[in-house]
Amino acid sequence: MKLRQIIIAITGLLLCIGCEERNPALFEDMSGVYFNNRSATMRVVDSLDITFVYEKEDYVDVPVKIQLLGRPEQYDRPVSVSVHSDNASQGVDFTLPQEPVMPAGASEADYVVRLLRTDALKSERKSVSLAIHANEHFELPVTEMVQIGDTVSVLAFDIFFSDMFTKAPAAWDENLIGKFTQQKFELICDVLDMDPADFNDASVITLAKLLYISSEMTSYVKGEAEKKAAGLPYDENAFDPQTGLPLEFGR
Repeated sequence: MKLRQIIIAITGLLLCIGCEERNPALFEDMSGVYFNNRSATMRVVDSLDITFVYEKEDYVDVPVKIQLLGRPEQYDRPVSVSVHSDNASQGVDFTLPQEPVMPAGASEADYVVRLLRTDALKSERKSVSLAIHANEHFELPVTEMVQIGDTVSVLAFDIFFSDMFTKAPAAWDENLIGKFTQQKFELICDVLDMDPADFNDASVITLAKLLYISSEMTSYVKGEAEKKAAGLPYDENAFDPQTGLPLEFGR
């Protein structure tokens, strides 16, 4: 009987110990931050390339994710992030609408960089570089992320941006609307009030839509050429800046 009581007592003691909340001492004491930005395939990345060509607005907000390593606190904590650029100016090419802060109770936060569309972006690719630093609230226990095939920094993040194409949109068909140029693309979107992003969606830019674009733009350019010939005000964007000839929207 005594043995049974001893076993019950020991079992109860073990259950009580098992119910206690236990956390690794290192994690409990840690308070760190790092950039945790991921691609569509969930790989950590240290840079992002943005183009305005598919945007209707004159700005793009880029959220840069800051990850907490440690326990959330019940008060806001400033995060030290520096931003610099060799060819972009704050207030002209980009703005920083908010202060970098880890909100109360949060384990991650987005620091937003607002990119601004300017004429310079049609011929120049600009960049903004961010770096995260230690401060009185946070350490930097993680410096890089090792992945299959590469190692990326999680203390620095670069944003590249332009208003240029690297290739024609997926739904552009040269057989129906002619050889692709950025000037023609922008004229179509302006004249027909189309969303630039639609040109990457074949379910939106259908065969019927392409035939409509070809017909409407050919008619529009013809009308602007007639205005020009008559000495009337006309749309200069309807003409090739090199040759002065009307743009062609067909073969």
